[in-house]
Amino acid sequence: MLYHQIAEVIKPSAAFLVGGAVRDLLLGKPIHDLDFALPKDTIRCAKNVADRLNGDYYLLDKERQAGRVLLQDEKNHRLMVDFTTFQGETIEEDLQSRDFTITSMAIDISHDQQIIDPFQGARDLTDGLICSTTKRSLQDDPLRSLRAVRMASQLGFIILPETKAQIRDVRKAISGVSPERIRDELFRMLSGPNQAGAFQALQVLDIYRLIFLDELTPRQLDTLRRLEELLTVLRMKHTQDTAANLRLGLFVHRLGRFRKEIQTHLKREPVPGRSIFQLCLLNPLLHSAEITSEKLDPSLKQYSSFIQGLQLSNQEIDLLKQETRAASAYRTFTDIPSPIEVYRYFRNFGEAGVEGIFLALAQFLAVEEKSTLDSVWSKQLDIARSVLEGWWEKRDQWIDPPSLMNGDDLQAEFGLDPGPEIGKLLEELREAQVQDGIQSRDKAKKFLKQLLDS
Repeated sequence: MLYHQIAEVIKPSAAFLVGGAVRDLLLGKPIHDLDFALPKDTIRCAKNVADRLNGDYYLLDKERQAGRVLLQDEKNHRLMVDFTTFQGETIEEDLQSRDFTITSMAIDISHDQQIIDPFQGARDLTDGLICSTTKRSLQDDPLRSLRAVRMASQLGFIILPETKAQIRDVRKAISGVSPERIRDELFRMLSGPNQAGAFQALQVLDIYRLIFLDELTPRQLDTLRRLEELLTVLRMKHTQDTAANLRLGLFVHRLGRFRKEIQTHLKREPVPGRSIFQLCLLNPLLHSAEITSEKLDPSLKQYSSFIQGLQLSNQEIDLLKQETRAASAYRTFTDIPSPIEVYRYFRNFGEAGVEGIFLALAQFLAVEEKSTLDSVWSKQLDIARSVLEGWWEKRDQWIDPPSLMNGDDLQAEFGLDPGPEIGKLLEELREAQVQDGIQSRDKAKKFLKQLLDS
């Protein structure tokens, strides 16, 4: 395990494992990130780990002597390892400067992995409580309010009343936190589990509108909850609970054959550390209008300031817009679409068409009357299965047929001049390949000649 290799390298540096890694270790959860606190020589120690374990070193904060090393384990999973200098003279003073009791514990690397727990964090872990370390914890960094909500929702813990009161006292100070830090914390919430619960808690604590510039509507929350259920059930193994839920059970039965492909798709990262899965779950929060194909705003104008403030990349913004447009277009399918309809859908939206399907299904569940839902849900899933079948199983026939002729061929064969007409003719040919099954160059030439002669 990489942890033991790192510990061996840094043992002479009087280092301590701190933060969420200690919490997750005590909870028996997988550890993906490691944080080490050292009394001195932090940068040198981080560089040493990178050199010894073939990692990549990054300077995070020269003034505070903070560095990061990115490593890969034996399964090629990425491990992020941060190194910081004590905030204070001792590890106890450093822990006192941290946010919550369950993350204010340390493991002494140099002395038999001894646990240092001055604020009874292990007890709060056992009791399932989120409690601020000191009365100043949230005042020192208001972003910790979001972190409390995230940890409570993801761990299934309860935020103590006195800590909730502290959150409400400092909530307005969140406007002074850098947008990038808010963005990163929101994306951690979106990584799950219980995303809907986290954003509902932000609303209850009167924080949501300070970030999203509006209230969280019941329709938004319901759509997010439905989308969370649909995407999450395809990221996990089939369980008895899923089977017991008629709608989810039917969803898995109809679309489960694409589980592996969907999992791979959702893990894609347009920006390192921010996945398609997270972006897809952000989308329902960006539309306060009633969820209909006519009223969704594909330009996301209402939240343009919010999106720009989060410093999302242009690629991420385009993906959010494409997901919205794809969901609206997908909901126009009232019956099993033909191959040419599937082709045109993915021609217009590309890979975002996959997310558009799940967003549309979540919107459907959010607006459909419960009395009629069960009778029409099956048909919705048949439509989704057919579209995804084209994307993943019939790509050569429905989505990306092989090229039979190119622009140069058209100029040589028909004496055409370069220009937009060539592009239109090639698109007509591609549609004919999908719709009429044209598979040979001779038939392609005959088809194009008829077009030009007509």
